[in-house]
Amino acid sequence: MKIRILVALAATTAAVLGAPGTAQATPHHGDGVRYASAKACKVKKAVFPCGNWRLVTHHGEIVQLKDAQVDALDHKRKPVGFATAPIAISGNGQKIAYFHRNGRLAVRTFGGGVVLLPANALPRNPIQYNVWLSLSDDGGELAVGHTRTAIYDTATGKRLGLLPAKRDYLGFSGDGEEVLTTSEDGFRVYDRSARLLRQGAGADAIAEWGQHALHADGRTLATLKSDREIIVSDVETGQVDGRTPIKLPKGGTVEMLDWTGPHQVTLHVSQNLAKVPTRMTVFQHDTKTGATKVRDRYDILKDTYTYAACGG
Repeated sequence: MKIRILVALAATTAAVLGAPGTAQATPHHGDGVRYASAKACKVKKAVFPCGNWRLVTHHGEIVQLKDAQVDALDHKRKPVGFATAPIAISGNGQKIAYFHRNGRLAVRTFGGGVVLLPANALPRNPIQYNVWLSLSDDGGELAVGHTRTAIYDTATGKRLGLLPAKRDYLGFSGDGEEVLTTSEDGFRVYDRSARLLRQGAGADAIAEWGQHALHADGRTLATLKSDREIIVSDVETGQVDGRTPIKLPKGGTVEMLDWTGPHQVTLHVSQNLAKVPTRMTVFQHDTKTGATKVRDRYDILKDTYTYAACGG
């Protein structure tokens, strides 16, 4: 049994997290966290998450995240047994956001310290599996979703902004400076303080389907159409500026789409294979030339109950 939670996550190598002084990796290079995994335990016919969150690095190290909750708690702070508490990793693999065992939301720099968000960041004792977390590619910003989406600075824990109600969060822009949202009235782009920057219905060809990612310029949209084409358009005017075909693995599921360069998007694609419960392939796609290459490929630990992979 696997429940997938793919949100943005991060890290480097250490026997126990929290020891200061570990050098940080350059984004998307060297060592960093590929994904976090919660172990599956079986009692009779029941399968449930157990142990610690495990951070698996690009170098194959497995690091125990000992101060993070694994079991989601209900409003009485009792484990629900069937779901994990949320966790997120930044695209550069250097920041991890999670519920600390003290009940507060936390952001850890891999190999470094921990910043706790304010105690009132969420309503008291929320049902934790109803909370979601999303980090920007560089880990500088954290979106926390519950009844509304709040944006936090991960260096200080300070809340930067609160997005309007009834806006569906789609992700940070490539540089983390803007936030893309959608609703029945189309797309809206906000800055980190939740100030509206621009809005539009989007191109007619892409408004109703696909995954969307916002460029670092805060206005250019990349949309995946039917797992076969990347469409680039202006979020405000809806003008389509380019289309490039893309070939992805048969039977794969595109878990994430992110802008990672001026003309580059990155896609994380998972597959369930006969001998491998879950394989992740990370593709880089040039939106100008249509060229696609594999940046990374790895298999999720076989005893995984659920996992969360880095974005970007």
